Amino acid sequence: MRRVVWLAVLLSLAGCGGGGGKPTATLSVACGEGTQLYGATSIEILGEVQNGHSQLVFPDPVNPGKTGTITVQPGDHCTITPAITTPK
Repeated sequence: MRRVVWLAVLLSLAGCGGGGGKPTATLSVACGEGTQLYGATSIEILGEVQNGHSQLVFPDPVNPGKTGTITVQPGDHCTITPAITTPK
């Protein structure tokens, strides 16, 4: 679990100042049956269970200034995958 958090921290730092043709790092998350998120700049894994479920919290890539959450269902496993994109 700590490795995932450190990966998210490192990727968010790698994305700092991404502009002017520099590559940016984002994350995608797949839990259970399919991908639920593309393009997050960071993901926080809450250690405290909410309503009996774990939650992932992230800055919403579609709505700047908003925060999104993914509720992890019991028995589901989540995969967080980094992606590097280079602007054209």
